[in-house]
Amino acid sequence: MTENGKKPAARIPPLNGLMAFEAVARLGSFSRAADELSITQSAVSHRISQLEATLGVALLLRVGPLVSLTVHGQELLPHVRQGLTCLREGVAQLSGSARAVVRLSLAPAIASRWLVQRLASFNRNHPDIDLDIVATSRYVSIRNGEADVAIRFGRGDWEGLDSVPLIPVRLYPVCSPAYRKAHPWLRSPRDLARATLLRQSVFPWRPWFESAGIDLPEPQGGPSFSEVSLLIDAAEHAQGVALVADALVDRQLEEGRLVRLFDVAHACDRAYYLVTAAAKPRRPEVDALVQWLLAAGNGA
Repeated sequence: MTENGKKPAARIPPLNGLMAFEAVARLGSFSRAADELSITQSAVSHRISQLEATLGVALLLRVGPLVSLTVHGQELLPHVRQGLTCLREGVAQLSGSARAVVRLSLAPAIASRWLVQRLASFNRNHPDIDLDIVATSRYVSIRNGEADVAIRFGRGDWEGLDSVPLIPVRLYPVCSPAYRKAHPWLRSPRDLARATLLRQSVFPWRPWFESAGIDLPEPQGGPSFSEVSLLIDAAEHAQGVALVADALVDRQLEEGRLVRLFDVAHACDRAYYLVTAAAKPRRPEVDALVQWLLAAGNGA
């Protein structure tokens, strides 16, 4: 205790350690944090080790390439983020170059196949706002400040978050013109039993089969992909037939890089949702992005 009976203020650890901790927690990788901070991976590890020694607690768990937060790390992270944000805004204002930054998180497929081709409109209408776009299949924590806005695929039932339907999903099979030419017998949905069906867990085939009125099991063989964007790339390169969401292949169909097979479309019971933190006032720049995304989704 001090002379006036108050507890002494906690010592603030070195800023470089706090920045390294925040970067690793946000990116989920020591190597990606090193790239962002323009230092070596060993330097990132050293800074975090020093931070943990200063605080006397472990903040991160590292098992091979996987990184997770300890309970102490989860407690500290939102305070570090808030402090770094405050510092950055103060420095920017002091230099007279303050710019609003909004972080948007979304999966790689919707980022590359839907968002990127529409971004020019946002930049034209909001030249004073910088978007920090994080393309990841991982659900980042909006409540902890890892993102301001997210686009997620699902049913919109994420606890503690507000979600608004953004893009409805209709599924149909597509392939490249070359694959179609090499398989002229693909005349009806039932003929897919003889085709190479590309697989991805987000969009299983069975519901589309049912909509097409054919009794085929979920494919157990054929190429399988962890990302929808890779599935679409494989279809473009004549590797087989892919079941895709219409919003993700509009451009490829228009440009003739993919062709749609059959007239049957399955209305998916899930959709792409616009997600924000619940019961939390939005900054003006965040609201600007939300309104623009909703307008873009209506025109999807």
